[in-house]
Amino acid sequence: MKLSIGIIIAICLVILGLWAADIASDRGNKVKITEAVSAYSNWECGYSNKPGCSVVFDVPAGTDHDVKRIRYGKDFMAIQINQDGLSGWVFSGKGVQTHAKPSS
Repeated sequence: MKLSIGIIIAICLVILGLWAADIASDRGNKVKITEAVSAYSNWECGYSNKPGCSVVFDVPAGTDHDVKRIRYGKDFMAIQINQDGLSGWVFSGKGVQTHAKPSS
């Protein structure tokens, strides 16, 4: 019994470690906005037929943002950013460029 609980705990710790590493990898990127784009409430708004999507804020051209999370859908990459205390998702493509943060 103790062995099985230990194995379950070890598996959970490995999964949490992989998840934390994924988040840290995402946050090692920046987004440069070269054209005005809209940030949406959900990363799944990248699917053209997703109902209930709304614009959280508009992102002006010429701004840089730290990446909070990156999610991948079929044929798109969604990037979570913050602006003025609000969180929203922009989509890679025209006007949105991602790059690694310079190491300090």
